[in-house]
Amino acid sequence: MKKATKKTTKKSEESVAKSLLRNVVLAVSLLVIVLFVVNILLGIITRHGQNKDVPNFVGSTLVDAERMARKGRLEIIVNDSLYVPVYPGGVVLEQRPSAGKDKVKSGRKVYVTINASRQRSVAVPYVAGYSLRQAKSNLMTAGLEIDRLEYVEDLANNYVIAQRLYGAEIPADSVVMAPVGSKVTLVVGGNRSRLEVVPDLTGMTLREVKHTLWDMGLNLGEVTYEGALDMAGQNAARVTLQVPTAETEVRQGRAVSVVLKLDEEL
Repeated sequence: MKKATKKTTKKSEESVAKSLLRNVVLAVSLLVIVLFVVNILLGIITRHGQNKDVPNFVGSTLVDAERMARKGRLEIIVNDSLYVPVYPGGVVLEQRPSAGKDKVKSGRKVYVTINASRQRSVAVPYVAGYSLRQAKSNLMTAGLEIDRLEYVEDLANNYVIAQRLYGAEIPADSVVMAPVGSKVTLVVGGNRSRLEVVPDLTGMTLREVKHTLWDMGLNLGEVTYEGALDMAGQNAARVTLQVPTAETEVRQGRAVSVVLKLDEEL
């Protein structure tokens, strides 16, 4: 009787073990299947392997750019507008991501800057009596630029004595309107015997070059681009050569010329 009981117990244990093993194998198999399905779904959701080149929208009208974007299942977002007289109104001037350099997935947003139909006008701030740095800041805030700095002998070193727009001096307490981006000439006091050390402009964008030179009382000279660059390329290009070279001592108001090219070409 005891032997029969032992046999029954042994068979019961073997049955439980087999059942447990079967359940483990089933669970592992189910887990493998679930992971496989999830991997497929993730590939579909993220469009794995469906990266595509970004079309070139620069030079196209906004309507045409949006049409091209829809074909590529992309979305055009206008994030800025400029006024460039040589281009017709409504055309795309810049885009991010850039065309031909970046690959994106369907549904990606492409941010563009378009050319305004006409330039808006702003009041030109009167900056005579301000330091050169403050005058530059006030003009920039208004959407204007410095055309050039003209130094005259004066004890008030690097303070603006007068300002001119299109050759005409702007008097105090006057309201003068000018298109955004207009350039103002500043007459600045200085010591004609004083020398400034030309900074190293290598690697700077043109915008950075302007700010650096103006802060030091120097002018921007000739600007040359290597290669055919659109507006986006010109904005991204960086200095590779400058004349005079860095560390050269020059008089206040001296012009510094630069050569720029795109980073990937450096």
